[in-house]
Amino acid sequence: MNAPTGRPQCGHTQAFGLDTGPVSTAPVIQPEFFEREREAIFRHQWFNLLKRADEIPNPGDFFVRDIEVLGTSVVVARGPDGQVRAFHNVCTHRGNRLVRAADGCVKGWQCDFHGWTFATDGTVQFVPDEGQFFDLDKSKMGLPSVHLDTWAGFLFVNFDATPRQTLEQAMGDFNQDLKPFPFDQMICAGRWRYHVKANWKVTMNAFQEGYHVAFVHKRSAPDAFTGTDNPYCNISHMKLQPNGNQHLSVPGNPAHDLSPTEQIAFKFGSTFTQGTGGRGAYPGTQQDKSDDWGFELNILFPFSRINVGAGWYYLDAFWPVSQNETVYELAYYFPKPKSAAEMISQEFSKIVLRDLSREDLYTNEVTQRALNSGAIKNITLSDQEAAVRHLYRTVERLVGR
Repeated sequence: MNAPTGRPQCGHTQAFGLDTGPVSTAPVIQPEFFEREREAIFRHQWFNLLKRADEIPNPGDFFVRDIEVLGTSVVVARGPDGQVRAFHNVCTHRGNRLVRAADGCVKGWQCDFHGWTFATDGTVQFVPDEGQFFDLDKSKMGLPSVHLDTWAGFLFVNFDATPRQTLEQAMGDFNQDLKPFPFDQMICAGRWRYHVKANWKVTMNAFQEGYHVAFVHKRSAPDAFTGTDNPYCNISHMKLQPNGNQHLSVPGNPAHDLSPTEQIAFKFGSTFTQGTGGRGAYPGTQQDKSDDWGFELNILFPFSRINVGAGWYYLDAFWPVSQNETVYELAYYFPKPKSAAEMISQEFSKIVLRDLSREDLYTNEVTQRALNSGAIKNITLSDQEAAVRHLYRTVERLVGR
């Protein structure tokens, strides 16, 4: 049954001072709008690398992250002194890409063009036939550094010469809201990466509301997040911050009928579909404030998230590549399993989250193709989709539309 017409009962849109009019499709189909986003937003943001400092614990540990939207690559490494640093992935001799491996543990890197060698603290260690150079000062030829900071152990980089704001400022209310969550007590249990033929905002929009759940996920999660009391997965709690950050509490269905597989998984560990599950309030969540709590989405503007549940969390990001292309990446974290049963329980949740994400991503691509046709000039949003509206209005404000 549809809700009565008029002002929605939740009132998220009005509560955060948003308008109620149509939203233009131009920001997701115009190449020139994407270029304005690149200059006004992406060049100045803190990028969540979806990695923790404790995932590169030893001197020499490193990983590489390509930032397609800025046409650059960054290498993050723990140096011989134990400090974690970030550098542009470029040899300072002739500009060759220095590190080809995705990750590893090394004493240094040798450029495969002319053999210049760099330590993991960025300093030049060896230059072949050094005497042929003119007034070469190796101390000034180290790898170009990139601003790096951590928040709750998560690694972030910023490519501004001088960041416009600190990472702490960028995190906004999350500094308090997520502080109690025990991120450091969990390890990465799975990681996925998908290339999506859709604008980053279109890709992200399906992950900002519950309105689609009863339809897109009707087979994979038929009643885990919807039920008689909440058939359309209305978001129970929402916080839309002025800086673009968002918090959404996704409801769970207390009457969810566990499948036989879920019963086994739930018995031995925390699962994605458990909701409150009788396990008590989890620190750093809204769980104790709702009887039908499922999990929470915490969106760090513009396109990364730190999403938390009762006994797990996952990081994801909607990396912009072009107007019509996005890379979606997801990393799932659990406490280190103490038994084979716990490991099996975690595998169940990993597969559930993977499949739900794939269903959303398929919808994103067909939506983008339809929008590109130009058949509609605006999208119409409900109060359920207040976070979607908030994203578009924040982007439009920052690009000066």
